[in-house]
Amino acid sequence: MINDLLNQDCFIIKTVRDSYGDYIQGDPIHTDCRTSEKFENVKNKAGEEVVSSLRFWLPKDVDINEKNLTDTLIRYHDKDYSIISMQNRIDLMGETLFKVVYV
Repeated sequence: MINDLLNQDCFIIKTVRDSYGDYIQGDPIHTDCRTSEKFENVKNKAGEEVVSSLRFWLPKDVDINEKNLTDTLIRYHDKDYSIISMQNRIDLMGETLFKVVYV
């Protein structure tokens, strides 16, 4: 049901450090998403409250979690966004329905 709402396209890009310590981007991985423009106060990984301007709804199988937030970018309409925070939306049975990512 939620997959019917994910009718926009975005790309997930992992960044890694090379042997010189510089960041390089991996290959973009296409995924379906839903985007809404909403200014919202969220907490980043350091626990600071910051303002998010975009919210992405992503499928539950996308490889984004609390450990790799800072190493992951989302490309939407040819612009790269750094992830501030993410949440798993869970149903009454405890299963993850989709992920909400704030940028």
